[in-house]
Amino acid sequence: MRYKAIIFDLDNTLLDYSQSERTCMQQALEHYRLHEELTWEEFWSTFGPINFNYWMNRIQNNHDIRQVLEHSFTDTFLRLKREFRQFREISETYWGLFCSSNHMEPNADLILEHLHGDVTLGVISNGIGEAQRKRMTTVGLFHYFDSFIISDEVKCWKPDPQIFELALQELEVGPDEVLYIGDSLTDDYEGATRSGIDFCYYNRRGAVLSDHHRPAYTIRDLLEIKDLA
Repeated sequence: MRYKAIIFDLDNTLLDYSQSERTCMQQALEHYRLHEELTWEEFWSTFGPINFNYWMNRIQNNHDIRQVLEHSFTDTFLRLKREFRQFREISETYWGLFCSSNHMEPNADLILEHLHGDVTLGVISNGIGEAQRKRMTTVGLFHYFDSFIISDEVKCWKPDPQIFELALQELEVGPDEVLYIGDSLTDDYEGATRSGIDFCYYNRRGAVLSDHHRPAYTIRDLLEIKDLA
């Protein structure tokens, strides 16, 4: 084995965040019968940007995930001029559904089973600990990992090299002994590169890379990791 350890991002690398978000949001809207008077496209085109802004500013505003969601739903329905006031209730419904969602990226379970026992495995995620741990347990992948670092639990976020250093310490390896795999060219690529760790870009959707981004490897299927480790 070339590497002693492999560290993964979670959302849209091992777990299909996009599918979970969409499916659980649609279920939440249906639970409150909002789908009968509101098209998905109308809702999502409004909610998406509002939620993104609240999420990106959550640390500055000292908002936890439930506050982010509640503010996002509140602003969305006000902007859509819809008579709906159960903002806290729909936030809790959506969050509960999302935390129990079971959508994996293709072959995530197969590649972890293949790697387990040959290399030590870790996770670094900028997600929320409650959701990431529950989702990984639901899909049956949590037990594969020797290190599981979530940004909101350690109060440090990718691409800060400090969160990568925490993982190296837990896995007891040096940066030249590790491969980091993720889907983000900002959080994952930048963080791994600044930490002296080889980066593998999981590019399932075929994004075009600029000359600025030069990952050590690019893969379209997680099973390709077999040829890298």
